Amino acid sequence: MDNAVVSTSPTADGNAAIDSFHQFAGVKWLREKPIKMFEDAQWLLIQKAEEEKLLQVTVKLPQKVMDQLIEDCNGRYLSVGVSKYAQLWNEQRSLILKDALFGFLLPSMEKEARSLLTSRAKNWLLYEYGKVLWNKVSVGPYQRKESDVSMDDEAAPRVMACCWGPGKPATTFVMLDSSGEVLDVLYTGSLTLRSQNVNDQQRKKNDQQRVLKFMTDHQPHVVVLGAAHLSCTKLKDDIYEVNNNELVLES
Repeated sequence: MDNAVVSTSPTADGNAAIDSFHQFAGVKWLREKPIKMFEDAQWLLIQKAEEEKLLQVTVKLPQKVMDQLIEDCNGRYLSVGVSKYAQLWNEQRSLILKDALFGFLLPSMEKEARSLLTSRAKNWLLYEYGKVLWNKVSVGPYQRKESDVSMDDEAAPRVMACCWGPGKPATTFVMLDSSGEVLDVLYTGSLTLRSQNVNDQQRKKNDQQRVLKFMTDHQPHVVVLGAAHLSCTKLKDDIYEVNNNELVLES
């Protein structure tokens, strides 16, 4: 089974849907990739693409290995006799061997190879998730600055958490106390607008003022941004802009 190889090719739908930026682009064309070379979660992508009928997938033995397997079977099960009856029996044995190989053994081996690939890929993925999770939970708590510690007696820092929203729900800011309890919530539907329209710019400015007042009132020690969407990077810039405006006002 370790000699088995995987090949992929796109279906008609897959050929139209999978471009160079598609998640299946890297597995659109594979030519006899040995299953022992699958070391990450690539097989799960292939499996998903096959389920969505975007790829045709074959798991088989290379022709050279297949020829050697048939030759070995013939050597073990065919008679070396040269008589007419021996030849007739060899023809029947050969048909039985081919039926056993192509009808039972090889389909069973393909099923087992697919199961093995799935198991390996999921184990790899779980291991990678575990490493990422460990890297997050093993990080020490946020260390407050000495100037912050001297100003109040709270044991833990005050945290302002924020998460980008497309509008419903809107981008949300939540203020947490040192115990993790919610103190206040602010919804800002226009903070991340990129339009140059005068009305949109005014709405964005109003939201910036509201966020600035929110931060001024609660004085968070640290701001946490949920990074669940690409727009969160732009939200980070918007928060920096508000924070910089606060620094300018204070100076």
